[in-house]
Amino acid sequence: MVKRMPEVYIDSLTIHNFGPYYGEHTFDFGAEGHRRATLIGGKNGAGKTHLLRALYLATVGESGAIDLKKVESGSDATRFELAEALNRRAKAEGQDSGSMTIKLSQRDATGSIGRTLTLVHNIRWRPNSPPKFDSKAIVSGDSQWIEDEDKVQKLRDAFLPRHLTRFFFFDAERSQSIRLSEREITEGISRVLGLYSYSELEEDLRQLTANKIPKIYGSGSDTERRLNDITADILRYKSDLKTLAQDESDQSQELRDVTLELDEVEDQLKTIGAIDPEELAKTTRKREDIKSIKNKLEANFGAAWESTLPLSLLGEFRAELHDYLMREERRREFENRKASVEPKIPQVKRAVFENVPSSMVLDEQQRMFYEHQIEQALQGLFNPPPEGMSEKIFVVPERNELSIRIRTKLRTQPAAIQELASRCLDLERKSSELRELDQMLKTLTSDSAAIALGNDLREKRGSLLKHKEQIEMKLSSIEAERVQIDRKLQELRKEETILAEQVQKIQKGRDLNSLAHRYREAVSLIKSSAAVSLREKIADIVGGLWLDITDRGLEYVGMEFDQHWNCFLKKSDGSKGSWETANTSAGQRQVRILAFTEALRRLGRFVTPLVVDTPLGRLDKEVRENVLERLYLSGHQSIILTTNAEIDPKSDLFDRIAPHLCRIYTLNPEGNPEANTYQVRVTNDYFKRVL
Repeated sequence: MVKRMPEVYIDSLTIHNFGPYYGEHTFDFGAEGHRRATLIGGKNGAGKTHLLRALYLATVGESGAIDLKKVESGSDATRFELAEALNRRAKAEGQDSGSMTIKLSQRDATGSIGRTLTLVHNIRWRPNSPPKFDSKAIVSGDSQWIEDEDKVQKLRDAFLPRHLTRFFFFDAERSQSIRLSEREITEGISRVLGLYSYSELEEDLRQLTANKIPKIYGSGSDTERRLNDITADILRYKSDLKTLAQDESDQSQELRDVTLELDEVEDQLKTIGAIDPEELAKTTRKREDIKSIKNKLEANFGAAWESTLPLSLLGEFRAELHDYLMREERRREFENRKASVEPKIPQVKRAVFENVPSSMVLDEQQRMFYEHQIEQALQGLFNPPPEGMSEKIFVVPERNELSIRIRTKLRTQPAAIQELASRCLDLERKSSELRELDQMLKTLTSDSAAIALGNDLREKRGSLLKHKEQIEMKLSSIEAERVQIDRKLQELRKEETILAEQVQKIQKGRDLNSLAHRYREAVSLIKSSAAVSLREKIADIVGGLWLDITDRGLEYVGMEFDQHWNCFLKKSDGSKGSWETANTSAGQRQVRILAFTEALRRLGRFVTPLVVDTPLGRLDKEVRENVLERLYLSGHQSIILTTNAEIDPKSDLFDRIAPHLCRIYTLNPEGNPEANTYQVRVTNDYFKRVL
């Protein structure tokens, strides 16, 4: 028994500004126990087909628009065009976008929800270019939305793949579920039934024999020629290494000689106590730097004594003087505002109340009132005076800027005196350092003979150091060249080993190529056998359902399909004829298509919901009940869009299927279908019939 994958449910759909659906509409399809079907009613033109399209686009995404245009093969007036799908009322109001949000869930055999997927497709309609999709998805348990298109499609395929949606979301009256090319039908059926993995394995083996094995094992003659070339290169590099080793030995001996001579020079310099010119120059520069710092410290002392000590002697009077200066600043600001506003009050009154049109002239009492109001408002710019303002101004600073500068000086704290003392200590330290450096310089320059001998020895030392550096550079170059040759030798030896192994594997590669061909042939036979077996099972299911529902068991005993899914009817005498010659009605053709879909659902390895529009349009009254109960309502979830002519809300047929229904909706069109105000209103009933 084939183990089924988890059942997939459509939990809800929300559409916004799509087709006749103005604004936002949400449809709940959640199952309740054994009630797993949703019935959506609406008269012709009420928006059922647009709802089917919205379900398909919300599941498949942008590529679904191509599928819908392909399978809806009606006239230009009825064929689906995504560019015209923006709600007309929303477009008239200046809106240019809509959206579709669908929530899918996977459940186990007990009905427990394993995980959910929410797909959101925002669509923006643009004037001179195709509509633009902006899609995202999120899986239950995740906190971040996924917006990468490839990842969104992979998540979608993990729940409800596109090839399944093509077969199980369809308009029954138009038979759009099979209005695909032969290649699409064959590939889709093979995916539904799990045969596609055989085709993929067969193709992988073909690629292996055509590309992989020749690339891995190569050709024998080329490999042997390359192996000979590598052997010659290895011998040449070994000879180069011997030459480098001799050169390195010579240079190392010369380096040892130079190093010994340098040691002798260093000993002589220590014996005579020669003065190092670099040390002398360094000491001189240090003395100049300290002398410069000492001069700057002495220059800053005058200003420091002048600004720090006198202000500190003011004591407690500094705070009083600081506060009084602040009060004077407030007084000066108040008088400045008053002087700039008060003289202009009469001018403002004249500008407001004189030279006005006669119709705007106020009587005397009104004018006096508003003049008083204006005067009070303007005086409010400087009245009342600020608190803490001095009564008069006596201090010398005539501007607030000067007053602020004085107050800044007054904030000098006793810490400034401590800083002054610290500067005195710094000056004393610099003077002491300067005396020590002067003594050191005097000592260094006292012995002229030692200085001359030291200069000769240092010149010789410099020449020896330069020679030593040249030898070390040459030794470093020799080492780098030796490392490079060693690396090349290592690579050549590795390639030599690989090529030797490849020469031995050439024959083995030919054997593997032959074996891969045999595996591919075996896979092809398995796929063919499985395809034949599954076609026979499909034919048994479709034939049995068609014969039972259409009551043609007296004429035919079964049905079969060829490898291209052409249908043939078998008679009791053993003969068979093509479907086209069986004089079947449109309703019987529809039953066969529905039975075919039911067979795929039963045999498929992925259990999907069934979404069907106009399910009973071409069926006889006698077979409708069988089709509903045995085909549409036999799966784990069904969403059925129908008219009241197909399922009358007052009929026994509705009563019989009611126990299967978990939700019912009615699509109620409002307004003129040709006008921009046309829209659909959704109610929770079935043509006013409730569950």
